[in-house]
Amino acid sequence: SNFYHPLIVLKIMPVNAETQKALMGVVENLGTAKFGLGESETVGVQEIINDNSDNPSYVLLDARSEEERNVSMIAGAITKDDFLVNPDKYKDSTVVCYCTVGYISGACTLELRNQGHLNVKNMGDGALLGYTLHKTSAGVSKPLVKADGSATNDVHTFMDDLAPLAGEGMVGKSFAD
Repeated sequence: SNFYHPLIVLKIMPVNAETQKALMGVVENLGTAKFGLGESETVGVQEIINDNSDNPSYVLLDARSEEERNVSMIAGAITKDDFLVNPDKYKDSTVVCYCTVGYISGACTLELRNQGHLNVKNMGDGALLGYTLHKTSAGVSKPLVKADGSATNDVHTFMDDLAPLAGEGMVGKSFAD
């Protein structure tokens, strides 16, 4: 029989440390720190991935443009508009905003928190690209979904230079694509 213990169930995924470091350098250079979101207002990628999918603790909010979301998004994510239509629906959940690397979602998190939605946090660790990097490192070849719900390895990277940071096998798309 299997023995389960909450501290043992966590899956530690080996991530290419060099790629993660490069991704975090991009995040730092973008100036996401200006939003003043500390550890208590940020949720790490690994914590999102380890979240129980049958009864998730987090509601993911994709803060990117419709054009970017049309390329792909994390399965089950809502949009900012979805949230704003009925924020009370999510008041008992931790809502975690994400974008490509965390800048737009940092601004969205700050805006929503300033409106009194203190249950809103930002995804850290490079946000969507950190998420795809972790997932592909764990052998998931198509970690995102298209609008129709089908799995995909396409990801909107905003700039072509960011595509290699999305993880092995990911296909970066930018506005020019």
